[in-house]
Amino acid sequence: MSIWLFWCMLIAAVLSAGVMLLISGRRQREQQLTRLEVNRELYEQRLTELEQEVRDGYLTEQAAQRSRNELDKRFVNENSVLEQVHDQRVGTGIWLSALLVMVLGAIGYGLFGSYGLQQQVIQANQQLPLLGPKVLPQLMGIGGTEPVDISAEEVDQVALGLRLKLMREPNDPVAWMIYAELMSRFGQYEQALEAYEKSYLLDDTRLSMLGSYARLLVSLGEGEHISRAARLLQRMLALDSANLEGLSLLGVVAYQRGDWQQAIFAWNVLLQQLTDDDPRRAAIIGAIGDAEQQQRLAEQGVLITVNISAQAAARVPDNATLFVYIRAPSGNPMPAAVVRQALSEFPITVRLSNANAMLDDYNLASLDQWQVMARISADEQIEAGPGDLDAQPQVVAAGTEAVSLMIDVTDDGDDSER
Repeated sequence: MSIWLFWCMLIAAVLSAGVMLLISGRRQREQQLTRLEVNRELYEQRLTELEQEVRDGYLTEQAAQRSRNELDKRFVNENSVLEQVHDQRVGTGIWLSALLVMVLGAIGYGLFGSYGLQQQVIQANQQLPLLGPKVLPQLMGIGGTEPVDISAEEVDQVALGLRLKLMREPNDPVAWMIYAELMSRFGQYEQALEAYEKSYLLDDTRLSMLGSYARLLVSLGEGEHISRAARLLQRMLALDSANLEGLSLLGVVAYQRGDWQQAIFAWNVLLQQLTDDDPRRAAIIGAIGDAEQQQRLAEQGVLITVNISAQAAARVPDNATLFVYIRAPSGNPMPAAVVRQALSEFPITVRLSNANAMLDDYNLASLDQWQVMARISADEQIEAGPGDLDAQPQVVAAGTEAVSLMIDVTDDGDDSER
């Protein structure tokens, strides 16, 4: 039974109670009016009889007046009794209706309301000390215990118990760290990041927290997260310069940011900490070799020579600007590297490398293929516009050492890349 059904039942009960009260009150009122009318008829009839007895000489005027007074008292008393009986019946109807509504409300509280939530809270508080040692080590990948079966209900109770503990003790950095690990395992990354940040603000010296926090940020891979991870790792290595996890993650962060020299340095320091038979050595050596190759490509760059046909040269606008750039052949249209310079005598030769990248995490080394392009711009903007002249793009493999481009126009008067 859903909570919507309960509310429908409760509304129906209230309406039914109101109808019952209305019908009951109306019926009682009709009965009361009937009795009052009978009393009034008897009262008026007796007054007429007393007047007739006085006229016939059976009663004196003094005796008749005493009888009238007695009749008035009895009439008033009987009507008062009827009013009291009516009020009591109406009150009874109201209490019965209210009782019905209260009973249904109590049922709803037990089935759907705060009672059930309160029971969950009590159970979670009781189970956290018992389930925590069982659930948390396995979910967080710590400890050397054998795997045990963990139900979804047990995991939910541990999560609820941790939230309740943090409500009571919001300044516990370890509890925030554990809760962050749990949320990360559930894929609730926003909650995990918030919990890690609270743990960090409370205690920025806990190496396990710094490592886990940085690892999550690196796995998310966004620019601001990578920057935050780098700051955390700096703090981590300031506390322990030989920390293996810190050195490994620092290399990953530097690699993602295109800082090949920093990545090579961090991984070489890490390699020195490992024994010869450590199974991680092979992966680290491979990563160092890849970073060294990327560094060579970044330092070498590509030599691009741009020439122009006589027909295109006649159409070069005054004060034009030359853009030479490389972008991905498909997908992101933003240049991975670009050079902007004033026009001079053709041919013009420029060198593009990662030093010409517009973004730290998007450069020549991040592409498998390069689309090499050149544009003479009439308005000093790299975006295509009226009067611009373009070279025919060349798609080459990343790492190509030299490329030649020709700016020309077709027979219909358009430049070669329109």
